[in-house]
Amino acid sequence: MKKSEIQPHRVRKNSQSSLQKSSQLRVGTQLSGSHPHRTGTSAKVFLHAAGGRNRRNASRKGKRSHRILRNTKLYKQGYNRGYEDGVLQGQNSFGIVFEGVSIIIPTYNQRDYVLQCVSSIEKYTPAPYEIIVVDNASQDGTADALLRKGGMVRVAALDENRGFAGGVNQGLMMAKGRHIVVLNNDTLVTPGWLENMMTCLNSDPQIGVVGPVTNYIGGDQQIEVPYREVEEMWSFAANHNRPDAEKHRVTDRLVGFCWLFSRDLFERVGYLDEGYAVGNFEDDDWIVRVRMLGYQLAVAGDAFIHHFGSVSMKALGEQDFNTVNKSNEQLYSQKWGDPQALILETSRLAQTQYSYSQTRAQASVSSSVGKGERHQRAADFSSENSPATSPFRRSGDFYPEGAFLVDLKGDVYVLRGDQRRKLNVPVPRGISPVLVAKPDLLGIPAGEPLVSAGDIWNESHEPDLPFAVASSDPDMATMHASIVAAADAPEVWYLVTEGKRRKFVSTYAAERWGISSRHVHQISTEQLHSIPEGWPIIAPPQLLNQDL
Repeated sequence: MKKSEIQPHRVRKNSQSSLQKSSQLRVGTQLSGSHPHRTGTSAKVFLHAAGGRNRRNASRKGKRSHRILRNTKLYKQGYNRGYEDGVLQGQNSFGIVFEGVSIIIPTYNQRDYVLQCVSSIEKYTPAPYEIIVVDNASQDGTADALLRKGGMVRVAALDENRGFAGGVNQGLMMAKGRHIVVLNNDTLVTPGWLENMMTCLNSDPQIGVVGPVTNYIGGDQQIEVPYREVEEMWSFAANHNRPDAEKHRVTDRLVGFCWLFSRDLFERVGYLDEGYAVGNFEDDDWIVRVRMLGYQLAVAGDAFIHHFGSVSMKALGEQDFNTVNKSNEQLYSQKWGDPQALILETSRLAQTQYSYSQTRAQASVSSSVGKGERHQRAADFSSENSPATSPFRRSGDFYPEGAFLVDLKGDVYVLRGDQRRKLNVPVPRGISPVLVAKPDLLGIPAGEPLVSAGDIWNESHEPDLPFAVASSDPDMATMHASIVAAADAPEVWYLVTEGKRRKFVSTYAAERWGISSRHVHQISTEQLHSIPEGWPIIAPPQLLNQDL
């Protein structure tokens, strides 16, 4: 066969192959809509290949979705386990304190000030500490800025503005330090500030709360300063804060811009009264209670901190500030009457009770031991119970015998014989238990539960009286009354129980315990004064925070 005869065949074969390829291309074009009527074997091959890829893609997507779901499930499981472990660790560590200081700073819309304050603490506080900033629902990014800062700062971002008292109380609930500092957000601490205040606090067991001196404050804590700008303040403070115990002095009042006190004092005094709106007078209120418990106040004159001064209160504007201040002043006056006279009266009663207890103890020593041991026993007693080292009182000592108390969990207790006795039966009809904070309750020794109505009342109880007690004094039994007033002073009310008359410090205090004028029976002045005095009765602080 000639070459010329073979060549056309090869050409035709190549042409056919080209046609097939062309057909494939056209089928591919048809799939996109160009030639809807053309089909062929090549089209089937093309479609099968496309279907395979779609199935593979779907399979890959399905596996990826499955992995995402599985990973999400594992993440949620891990998160829940971590959260549960955290809650458990928190519960197990509740009440465990560290040998350091919890510094509580309430703040509202003062981001720049509080950041400066925190930075000064970090720079000038070598002792172990934690910082608790309670943000009262600020709108200026305070909480976020502090969270970004990190370090030894714990942030409680509240969903509403609870004022100074509410903010401090939240911090007190969170605090884990052996000692506590309450500090305004518009302050700058300086070298040696905490060490010198701590030295002052530890110098005398009678001292309960210590405050520093500053450039801007009311009362005798304000001193003259030579500087005009904050930049000039640091050198002045470093020189002023040289340790000097001669600059420590006892005082009658400490403003709440900076307090240092022990956890033990807090557990005896309790929380601030949240009935004072926004700020002002809640610090005076708390200080009155501190002094009624037998503690002294001191100023560490060698501890200076800078105070910009009432920044949050000034932000209210003059009209709103005056309204808030007047309302809080009125509450303070209604609650305490003459607080200084009350403090003096309580101190006098403490001395009287101490002298009486000492006399009884010495008589007991004389009757029970030999002559050779009497002197030593009496000396031991005198040392243990001298005014400088005697046990301090607690808030519960100033609550009325027989009162019904309830905590935030809903548990109800009755005060009886200086004990809290849990009520394991329904609350009697007509009784509205008074809410008290957990520290107040825990400060009162626990007694046996009350398991029947007969455990609550006694035969001489007045049905209308909101207390589970009545007079046990034989001379008073004929009056069938526990709330009395002298005929010549009908506005001063007393609870008569356990053979003692206990004065309500104000009508407000009586009303907080459910007493009104209809419960009061008048007696003669002679009858009233024939009954020995007991501790006065104060109003418990109002608590608006449901977490306390």
